[in-house]
Amino acid sequence: MASADVASDQKAFIKYFKTILPNVEFSDYTNGVYAVDQGSRGQFEEILDGIPPYEEAVERGGKEYLKFGLNKCSSLKDPAAARVKHPYFDEATQQVVTLENAIKKCYQQQTSKKLGSKKGKIARISAWISDQAAGQKINVKVESDGANAAYEKGKAFFYAKRGQFNMSCADCHVYNAGKKVRADILSPALGHTTHLPM
Repeated sequence: MASADVASDQKAFIKYFKTILPNVEFSDYTNGVYAVDQGSRGQFEEILDGIPPYEEAVERGGKEYLKFGLNKCSSLKDPAAARVKHPYFDEATQQVVTLENAIKKCYQQQTSKKLGSKKGKIARISAWISDQAAGQKINVKVESDGANAAYEKGKAFFYAKRGQFNMSCADCHVYNAGKKVRADILSPALGHTTHLPM
């Protein structure tokens, strides 16, 4: 079935990172760059010992979730479950549905207004919903031919070179994970919720 290739890709992806970063525990990959750089990790933990700078925005996102009636939409009624199930492949529309897609759709249904895509309300609400599922795994399923086609399209995008520097997502977050680009450390793709679904 469709998921056989995904399972093979997933095993190869994990094995690759175990080879290039053998000292990183599998569960630590969810910490991004903090899993591969102890200095950055120490700074992050210091911040968390106080009041995390994002806490106020996350709390505001929770208030906005209720204010705009997002709890009335079936897809967002249980915020923790919503985070864990997105992204998923919608067989009816033949599209990948992200959490942010669901938030935007619900927001428009509840307010008759459109919601922006990258910052402000959408970022705060998405962060709050994600915070409700802290510690849970995103459960991406690739079980149909349509989902497999979407997976392959996403995989091709992830590895395709483009732009002024002719680079792919993988050039930084796979092949050079843990290395520096100027002052920035490149985080490994393993554990990112925004990379191809592995």
